[in-house]
Amino acid sequence: MKTFLVQLFAILLIIFLLLPIYQMVITSLRPSDLSWEVPSPLFPDKFTLSNFAKAFELVPRLPRYLLNSFVYGAGVSLISLIIAIPAGYALGRFKEFKFRKPILMFVIYANMFAPIMLLVPIYVIMKSLGLVNTYFSVILAGSIFTIPLSTWLMTSYIQTLPSEIEEAALIDGCSIFKILPKIVIPMTAPAIVSIFIYSFITGWSQQFILALVLITDDKLMPLTQGLYQFFSRSSVRWNELMAAILMSTLIPVVLFLIFQKYIVKGMTAGSLKD
Repeated sequence: MKTFLVQLFAILLIIFLLLPIYQMVITSLRPSDLSWEVPSPLFPDKFTLSNFAKAFELVPRLPRYLLNSFVYGAGVSLISLIIAIPAGYALGRFKEFKFRKPILMFVIYANMFAPIMLLVPIYVIMKSLGLVNTYFSVILAGSIFTIPLSTWLMTSYIQTLPSEIEEAALIDGCSIFKILPKIVIPMTAPAIVSIFIYSFITGWSQQFILALVLITDDKLMPLTQGLYQFFSRSSVRWNELMAAILMSTLIPVVLFLIFQKYIVKGMTAGSLKD
């Protein structure tokens, strides 16, 4: 009975969490004249795909906004990997370094800050560097919030790998600078994929807040800002808006589903000890 109640509660919770997504999908597939039916049917009788075409007509730059969001997300992931891989290797292997634990604590502490708390200093720094209204400003700002957890994940994963492989490579003549690209990176593929997807999704979700202060050029706006063009002074094009949002969610969802196995393996690395 206890197991049944726990599973029943889990199912009800999942249904509750999926209701907004279901409403988004249904609204994007319903004709515009049926949007405000009262009571709203759980399973509408009519469906249409015209809302997706109309979304591109109402916001002609929608493909550009999608591309910008992808560039921002991929850029954040790339910078996170470039820093997290060597940092995680150093923190995971050089345990005799006396500042290792303080650095790990600082990494966790840095992950506690929300982007909105640092918008003003980020803007001041980016403006002083002349990076406002550039792709790199949002990418660099977004990576600030993904590097701490990425480094921690890489450190935990490297600690699960046997150091004897690296020692054997050193004995065979491999230099310390070649161990990382030739030995460590191939063995940490699950962690690398996990960090990439985590950083991509996080960078994707934080684009609106960061671009709000760092981007004023319409050509550089991410999709989250471009969606506001579906709002007018008198009304909101809900069907087309939901269609555009549905298209925007497909990219991170598809990436997550494809690499789910590697994400779980990378996230759980170091959680169990022999």
